[in-house]
Amino acid sequence: MSQFMERPQIYVAQKESLLVAKQAKKIIQQLFKKKAPISLKKDTATIHLLLNEQLETNRILIQASKNLVMSARTVSELQYGISYALVQVFCKTLPEETILSYAQEERIFMIDMGRKFYSQKVLKQFIDVMSLCQFNYLQLHFSENTGFRIESERYPEIVSSHHLTKAEVRELIQYARLASIEIIPDFDSPGHLTQILQAHPDWQLKKQLSDETIECEPSALSVDKKEAVAYVWGIYEEYADLFKESTYFHIGADEFVDFDEIDAYPELTAYGKQLYGEKGQAIDGFIHYVNQTAEKVSQLGFIPRVWNDGFFRVNRTEQARLSEKVEITYWTKWNKNMAPVTAFLERGYTVLNYNDNFFYYVLGENAGYTYPTYEKILSDWTPTRYAQNQEVSLQEYPTQLPGVCFAVWSDKPEAKTEDEVFNDVSYLLAAVMQKEAGAVFAEKTQIARLFQTYFSTELS
Repeated sequence: MSQFMERPQIYVAQKESLLVAKQAKKIIQQLFKKKAPISLKKDTATIHLLLNEQLETNRILIQASKNLVMSARTVSELQYGISYALVQVFCKTLPEETILSYAQEERIFMIDMGRKFYSQKVLKQFIDVMSLCQFNYLQLHFSENTGFRIESERYPEIVSSHHLTKAEVRELIQYARLASIEIIPDFDSPGHLTQILQAHPDWQLKKQLSDETIECEPSALSVDKKEAVAYVWGIYEEYADLFKESTYFHIGADEFVDFDEIDAYPELTAYGKQLYGEKGQAIDGFIHYVNQTAEKVSQLGFIPRVWNDGFFRVNRTEQARLSEKVEITYWTKWNKNMAPVTAFLERGYTVLNYNDNFFYYVLGENAGYTYPTYEKILSDWTPTRYAQNQEVSLQEYPTQLPGVCFAVWSDKPEAKTEDEVFNDVSYLLAAVMQKEAGAVFAEKTQIARLFQTYFSTELS
């Protein structure tokens, strides 16, 4: 064990860093089973936490000889730096001096708690692992076709029996904040709404089949109906208050319908023409809804985010243009008509990497997915690689490619217990962290020992 960990004592140079010191103390206690008092005396302390505004953003200086000295520009970067250093100390791989610089500033973990209930306990454990792996955003996908998982005072009829109370969510937000992690609320519309629309079947979008019969789409909202849109917007309003400290709000917009068959929805086509004249199409009605919802969420104080699959498709020419207020979470190009990453970048959009080839952990390996592996991420993925092996230069678009996300999708919720999901995914977050930091330093067995040690409570 490094000399500075024999009798660890944490020196805080500025009071703003006190919360970082408390998190470092917690990590040291859990990983090394040692008490690590916080001190205002630099001479006796072995771990120094220093804020230095002269450093460049996203460049964290780590010096480890007699003492462990951590210097960063911001409190959050200081938090990521000390977590990274302590993980490397545990793995016995920390250089005497290094500059930690992440390929991208946002490292997101998303969990589909709509189709599968995850307890507050396990979500807190995920936050602990995120902290160790320097992830800084937790995206809570709390609504899906088969579940709605946060208490609602406005629409209690839509809430699943197993759900988090708002008090539990507020506690989770605070727990995450202490680890410099921000929560991104995620409520998907106008698709993925079966749970909500089953109580309002008259708001389900109608499709005309080849034999000219009409059937309802149970998950898709009739965006031409004002009362239906107002109802959904009421959900955004309610949770905007709960997540008022968050920067982003994910509003979905994926898999609304089969976008190659969108013209088979007569009401949507009529709505497009109502909005844009004879050149208007069903796709325009959809985009108009997304734009109006993005404006609504923007007025509520958030930056709205959407999935990529419905926009700028190569086989369509829309009259409506996607709002410039949204950011794109690019997850796939499995369909040949889906726009490439560059289609969004060239139009000036911010794009985040949700690469479904590497970062989609789909319960039950549904829809042709296989579970990601620690080894595959380390050997085959780089921060420049987007879905379907699209290579994008981070240097060419330095401000438009801010982050990466690992996602858990609960397609077959019974396939794994919440503890099994936690155990599997923790390794994968550690793999992403190493590639984002540009330094692969740990085998899976080392990471296994790290997590096993961290979640043991024995303290000497």
